[in-house]
Amino acid sequence: MSARVGLYEHDMNYLAHLYFSDLTPDSCVGQLLPDCMPPRALPEHINPELALHIRLHQFIDRFTDQHDEVIALRQRFEPPYRRFAGVLIDVFFDHVLARDWSDWHHEPIEAFSTQVYTALEQYQGPENERLQALRLALITHRWLPGYAYPLGMQRALEGLNRRSRFDTPLAQAHTLLPELYPELAERFSRFFPALCEAVHTERSKLS
Repeated sequence: MSARVGLYEHDMNYLAHLYFSDLTPDSCVGQLLPDCMPPRALPEHINPELALHIRLHQFIDRFTDQHDEVIALRQRFEPPYRRFAGVLIDVFFDHVLARDWSDWHHEPIEAFSTQVYTALEQYQGPENERLQALRLALITHRWLPGYAYPLGMQRALEGLNRRSRFDTPLAQAHTLLPELYPELAERFSRFFPALCEAVHTERSKLS
């Protein structure tokens, strides 16, 4: 959702984006694809459902980066984490969403995740190596429910660090969660309903 500092533009906040999919192959991939493939690399004519969810992904990113709760939360990160605050908020918000999943979705997160993995397996549209690798990793490792747990966060952040173009402190950033979690949860509880409403409105405009 946020500016990436020296990082490959994926491995950030899969769960939040997939929440807004329709659990179909094109909608799930559309919610992931902009972090793996620039829009200019896509074929000129693509499935309308894929195109819709690509645009929704981009809208979600813009809305998140400009929201007051996110802007305020960035200031809570001290060096050496400050420059990675946007990335960390993305990951930590997925943690909050996963922990409180039943507050936001009618299906258990395990059932939702299984539908995502099935959709990703069935996808047959355009992709590059990065998107293919991401699909296979999500299907193979079944990460999404694990975001609810500290170990899942630790693994996600260690993965981000490994994929960075330079050394980062991200592998240790999971240690920030115990202190930050109350504020993260409070700010997320105000941010996420606003995001849901905004996505609903934007989707109506795009459909």
